[in-house]
Amino acid sequence: MPNSKVHRRNQLVERHLDLALRLARSFSQRTGLDQDDLFQVAVLGLIKATKTYRSATNVPFEAFARTHARGAILHYLRDSVALVRLPRRLEEEAQRLCQTSAPQNSHEQWVQATYRAKNRWQPLPMNLQAPAKTGLSMMLNAERRETVQRAFAGLAAKDRQAVNAVVIEGRSLRNVGSSLGVSAMTVQRRVKRGLKQLELKLSDLQPAD
Repeated sequence: MPNSKVHRRNQLVERHLDLALRLARSFSQRTGLDQDDLFQVAVLGLIKATKTYRSATNVPFEAFARTHARGAILHYLRDSVALVRLPRRLEEEAQRLCQTSAPQNSHEQWVQATYRAKNRWQPLPMNLQAPAKTGLSMMLNAERRETVQRAFAGLAAKDRQAVNAVVIEGRSLRNVGSSLGVSAMTVQRRVKRGLKQLELKLSDLQPAD
């Protein structure tokens, strides 16, 4: 992959780190699993989204990325805790929809697909993603992206380098440590410290929904 494409991909991931953090925080509160671990998993989902997203579609990248980040966490939870429990309201609505043959709107199709795929990661089709947002929400999203970029740029240089290499580029701790001339444990400490700082810097961001 040319360096320019890698650079654009990394920029997309950086601008949506707050999305990964919100998902990680939500699932951590529901499952009791470590938020930092879930955050890294969600970022890997973002990376997958940047590789498969096609801008020619009418689906905004944030909606596409949310599905992949959420899907990555669900896949991780399936392996970690065997069962992902959906909210009772969603379970009941999905069960009702499964018993009817009436035409369904996009939201109802999404609910049913989520219910059926709750124990296996199957990214939803592009046409079932959330519609594009306009007006005030677009302006808020732009401000949110700028906040994320500033937060990432504000990390200590070594921590930012470690987070970028391990979390955004997906390299192993050992590989990064070898290239930097430090141990994998040192890289891990830098990543955790950097993620914790990002979490603190982004904690005041409100959900995009």
